[in-house]
Amino acid sequence: MKTVRAYTLKGRLLCFVIQVLCFPLSIIKGKKWLKPRVFEENPRTMTFKDIIYFSYKYYYSSPLVPENQEIEKHFSSRIDSKIDEFQTLVTVSIGGDLMPYELIKPKNTQSLWDEVGPDFFASDIVFANLETPFVEAIPENFVPEVMLNNMLFNTDQNTFDVFNGNKKFKGFDILSVANNHSIDQGIDGLDETINKLNSLGIKSIGGRIKKDDTGFEVVEVNGVKIAFLAYTYSLNQFTLDKDLQWKVNYLRLNTESVSIDEIAQDAIKCRQMGAELVVCSLHCGNAYQVYPSQLTINLYQNIFSNCGVDVIAGGHPHNLQPWNSYTFKDPISGKAKSRFCNL
Repeated sequence: MKTVRAYTLKGRLLCFVIQVLCFPLSIIKGKKWLKPRVFEENPRTMTFKDIIYFSYKYYYSSPLVPENQEIEKHFSSRIDSKIDEFQTLVTVSIGGDLMPYELIKPKNTQSLWDEVGPDFFASDIVFANLETPFVEAIPENFVPEVMLNNMLFNTDQNTFDVFNGNKKFKGFDILSVANNHSIDQGIDGLDETINKLNSLGIKSIGGRIKKDDTGFEVVEVNGVKIAFLAYTYSLNQFTLDKDLQWKVNYLRLNTESVSIDEIAQDAIKCRQMGAELVVCSLHCGNAYQVYPSQLTINLYQNIFSNCGVDVIAGGHPHNLQPWNSYTFKDPISGKAKSRFCNL
């Protein structure tokens, strides 16, 4: 399964050259790399071997089988499990990563939302991850066909309008700005993005303009309060100065030693504000894998059990992965729960 689909002659030629270079690796490592190689996938911590592996799975062949048999059993045995039954009072739609590809233009996407839009945007709350800054004062910078250097995204109004339902639907209510491209246009770019979303009537989570901002949102619909949290595993090649680390909810979620205390504390604050349901957006895991790694599965279970969130909305893999529900004892209420996550 090749993940790159170049659309210009230059792009196709570059991909061909990389694939030719990867062919010897397919002979040496191909069988082993059918299973994902667990690594942080953080440009700041990648080794040379990590870069070679990432190039292989991006341009030549993605991992197709789970890391171990237990992962396959884990999903196949529980895929039909149901979350707790309750009366529908509020509907929530959750989308994936909104990335500024150059081909996402109005002229190419006139029918993009025709089939799913009426259902997706009809929910009381519509949420997704905005994986790009949105700064109108500087030129747009789209996802390149071939990643040969650092990518610094920036979307424009036309592309955002496509994301937002092509002006045919109400659009998004809440967007996460916590992802590995959060500060592609610097701290000012993050602030501009949040301000732009605010001007459009869209709430943002995962980033802050002021230090005393919560970084999360608790919204009330039909008498029900629902909280939205967001965190990212990486900021790509960038770091935040010590006195500005509050700007983005950055936790090294792709490492075994990551502390989830911040998530637990935010969830408690949301409950204290009356939230009856807590949705947690996690930008983590590894791109272009059919199955999540065991590390990611363990992370999700740990967050459910120790933070008391109700829904985990995962992002970053850029392809569908198995969904599941988990039964656990809520650390806040002490009650048993069965809740949903999309891996």
